[in-house]
Order: sequence, then C-alpha cells, then structure tokens
Amino acid sequence: MLSKAIHRYSFALFQAAENSKKLEKVAVDSNNLIGLIKSSKDLHLFFKSPVIKQEKKLKIVETLFKKRISQLSFEFIKLLILHNREGLIVDILEGFLDLKNDSEGKIKAAVITAIKFDDTEKKKMKGKIDGFTDKNSIPDFSEDNALIGGFTIQVKDTVIDASIRRQLENLKSKFKGINIK
Repeated sequence: MLSKAIHRYSFALFQAAENSKKLEKVAVDSNNLIGLIKSSKDLHLFFKSPVIKQEKKLKIVETLFKKRISQLSFEFIKLLILHNREGLIVDILEGFLDLKNDSEGKIKAAVITAIKFDDTEKKKMKGKIDGFTDKNSIPDFSEDNALIGGFTIQVKDTVIDASIRRQLENLKSKFKGINIK
C-alpha cells in the first residue's frame, strides 16, 4: 500500500514539474533534499516523527526551505505534511527522480566491484550496462572487498551477480549435494 502512495506522489510531482517546465529545478531540489535528509539524523527523525504537530512541521519547513528551494518543491513538501506523508519524503523524491530519468531514457545502476575501477573500466562497464538495458545508464560505483573478485550490478529489481564470492557459494552448494563414500 505504501508503494502505491509513493508512486502516486512521485508521479504527481513529476507531472507538476513537467507541466510547469521546472523539471530540472525540482530534480536539483530533490537531489539536495535527499542528500540533506540522509546526512542529517535530526532532519530524518523530524520528517518521520508522528509526535511533532503538523503546524510546527510546517513552520520549521518554511524556515528551513522556503528561500532555498523552488516554490513547487516547497509547496510539495507542505502537501506531504498536510497529508501525513512526510515520512515518505525520501522515497517519494527518489521515485520522482526515477520517473524523470525514465522519461529521458536514463536508468540508475548500482555497481559494486571487488576493486576500485579506473575511468576506462568504468566507461567499459557503463557501455555494457547501456547495452543490457537499452538505456543511458547512470552507474554508481562502490567497492566491497568481500566479493573477492568480480562485480554485482543492480538495475531496478534486477541483480547481476558475477562475483567470485557467488561462484564459490554455488560451488559449495553443488559439493554439499554429492555423496562421497
């Protein structure tokens, strides 16, 4: 049920931004707000808290954001508060950014590698992801040495696991099924 609410609000913001020709500005606001909320425990708790009254939240949001973000973004945050959906703000804004990227033929990809990729390797991996998705990918690279070697890629709900760790897990499972006498 929550995912329907997230999608509904994300889509409403996308349509409003597109209709008012403010798509880029709202996208910048959304990225900034997501980063701010994720990096500030207090702000995160503020939006999630059912204890803080609506009027107080509206006043605080006005003080914090009215002059720092577009009018459309500000009014949207107020709308979320008035409908008791402010706890979903990060998910809704991320959904908006996904809709924007989708409309532009772009797609986010989370790439986790065992070692740090240089620019050439990143470019090559982006090309592979672009070919796989038939979209212009926006890869986010990170490292995890627990993979031992290889990589994993997540694009929306699809995960490609080409890590050595996964291959070893598969091999271990196969050996468990063999009876040796």
